[in-house]
Amino acid sequence: MSLTLPLAIVLYLSAGFLEIRQRGMAQMTQLMRWLPKLLLLVAICAHAAALGGYLFSDQTTLNVHILHLFGLLALLVAMLSLSFSVSKPSAMLDLSIYPVAILSLLLLLLPHGGIFIDHYDQRMGAHIISSLLAYALLSICALLAIQIAVQDTLIRRGRIIWPFQHLSIMSQEKLLFRLMTFGVLLLTVSLVTGLLFVDNLFAQHLAHKTVLSIMSWLVFTGLLLGRWRFGWRGRLAIRLTLAGMLLLLLAYFGSKFVLEVMLHESWSN
Repeated sequence: MSLTLPLAIVLYLSAGFLEIRQRGMAQMTQLMRWLPKLLLLVAICAHAAALGGYLFSDQTTLNVHILHLFGLLALLVAMLSLSFSVSKPSAMLDLSIYPVAILSLLLLLLPHGGIFIDHYDQRMGAHIISSLLAYALLSICALLAIQIAVQDTLIRRGRIIWPFQHLSIMSQEKLLFRLMTFGVLLLTVSLVTGLLFVDNLFAQHLAHKTVLSIMSWLVFTGLLLGRWRFGWRGRLAIRLTLAGMLLLLLAYFGSKFVLEVMLHESWSN
């Protein structure tokens, strides 16, 4: 085990502790304001270094075990969340990335084998990268949807607690749909490039993954069209966002878990 893995966990814990502590402070220096972000940046670098040893056995072999890809997804979510938090603070994004990232690193400590892809080319690289970026962006959309739902409930009850102070629901919704647009575009690229590797959906164990991914794409695309044409927002947008993300999680991690952990199979390329 590389020392960068426990280092990343400690840095995530430290950054999260400072982030929570600062939420209750009325005044702080510039150094205190930026210290959690700097620690998070270093934690992300340590996370990437630790994960690289699990993903790449050599220059031509990629280990796509479910735990490795979950760690990579958590890394991408942390990177994107950090970039958004600098200009558009969001209670759910700022606080939820820490437990997700730490969990993904702790899972890497479990005994597990490997699912190897040999001699992957640029087309496969484009498919993997677009898929993970789409998952990361749409995961952030799901977190934003949960935050908007909680915030809306608190407002209706006349209560505003500290993580949600100074946050506008309208601005969070705009960010949600902006990120969803990019996420759907990347998901489209992922689906199109994925078709290049399909010879037989059933023989390659890709039928469930493909069908669920297309269903998720239809939900997200329908929501974006509804937003553009009919101004959909609020609880309807929240439900559809979470439904689309649930389908996407089942498509990838659900089917991958069943194949690798329960059936000891893998997607054939």
